[in-house]
Amino acid sequence: MRIRGNVFAPNQADPQLRNTLFVIDQVAIFAAVQIALLNLLWRAFPHVDAVLPVGLLRMRLSTTLGVLCAAMALFIAEAQSKSALWLSRLFAVLGILAGVLPVLTQAPMVFEEFSRFVKGSQAHPGQGAWVVSAAALAMLGVVIVLIRCGDSLASWIADGLTGCLFLLTIVLLLEVLFGLAHIPGSSAVALTSPATLWCFVLMTLAVILRRTERGVLSIFRGYGMGSRIARILAPILLVAPFLRELIRDRLLNANLVPQHYVVAVLTAVGTLTAFVLLVLLARLINRMQGEIHDLALRDELTGLYSVRGFNLLAEQAFRLARRAQEPFGVLFIDMDNLKLINDEQGHSAGSVSLVETAKLLMANFRETDIIGRVGGDEFVVAGNFNDEEISLAAERLRSAAARKNLMAGRRFSISLSMGHAWADSTSSETLQSLIARADKAMYEEKHEKKRIARAGTAMKSQVSI
Repeated sequence: MRIRGNVFAPNQADPQLRNTLFVIDQVAIFAAVQIALLNLLWRAFPHVDAVLPVGLLRMRLSTTLGVLCAAMALFIAEAQSKSALWLSRLFAVLGILAGVLPVLTQAPMVFEEFSRFVKGSQAHPGQGAWVVSAAALAMLGVVIVLIRCGDSLASWIADGLTGCLFLLTIVLLLEVLFGLAHIPGSSAVALTSPATLWCFVLMTLAVILRRTERGVLSIFRGYGMGSRIARILAPILLVAPFLRELIRDRLLNANLVPQHYVVAVLTAVGTLTAFVLLVLLARLINRMQGEIHDLALRDELTGLYSVRGFNLLAEQAFRLARRAQEPFGVLFIDMDNLKLINDEQGHSAGSVSLVETAKLLMANFRETDIIGRVGGDEFVVAGNFNDEEISLAAERLRSAAARKNLMAGRRFSISLSMGHAWADSTSSETLQSLIARADKAMYEEKHEKKRIARAGTAMKSQVSI
């Protein structure tokens, strides 16, 4: 198994995800600006509503100006400089004033409408829209003012207001969706115009995406397990309540089940859905835990165990062999020509030779054997071997490397020096001493190869003379 990719801190932002969110953020702001500009055009030239979608018009002038100021503030905040920050805050404050001032000038009427709402009376939609728009623009402006705040009280305030703005926008959006679906308890008359609602949805989305850079919402941008789970569950949790109400209404209207069973059916479906999510979440966590385990214990290039992984698992296997009164052996392998391959053909070829050696090891040893890369060009195999078995395993590996070198089109050959050591169940020798003996035997073979090579070179020189 080979581990691919780089290792990142759990809280580190995913660059690819960050770029995607940036594009969505810019598109949302741009779309809100376009709707606001269309409304300014409509106010200057009322007859253009004959060619423009009516659903994108009829937005109050104060709301239009507030949305434009908020969008300008978000665009300027991208500059990251101190002067841009203060200019962004100035536009955010202007957006707050654009939304709040018209309400303040009509304070007695607003108070009367609020009193009617508290008493359960039907408020006038047009006058109620003033209050809703003012509240949304005020929260939007304050969040933009605090948009760059990190771990501080201001950051918590920004996150709290972002949550309130999200709640208000969801209420307005669901009221329209439930009204279109004719779900009982909803109204077909929207509290705000479609243009205003779309602007609030788009600007709320942009603000939420900006807050994912800092504060509690930054969990959605990370590499960690919590971040990945949050990104998976967020869309499900957002859509589930709407689907539940829609299904409940359809069950009641279609008489698919008796009405007194509707609540029980929905509860059972909800329970089953929650159980399925639990199973999927558990599988996801187990898979992530496996990835973390491999990253911690395996060598990234070859997929073999790293020094830490080999020592941990080989020590465990060694103790089990002692307990079962079985022999235990270690084979130490060193690549003779890795430096030569790197110097003549580059480090990429050297990496390929290491991977090929790792594949030879995995193909010629048992799955129960512990195979690790413990150095740049050094490998160790540990398992239940006696002296004869580990000698045969070494020869089998040597033959496999020789056959590999005979293949046509190869740029380099694989040369291995090996040494082995073993101990029976009565020996008091430790695993580390076994590895040290095998390492020493490997170096003796390597030195013998060098001595033979020098002798052969000397003989060739004498013949040429």
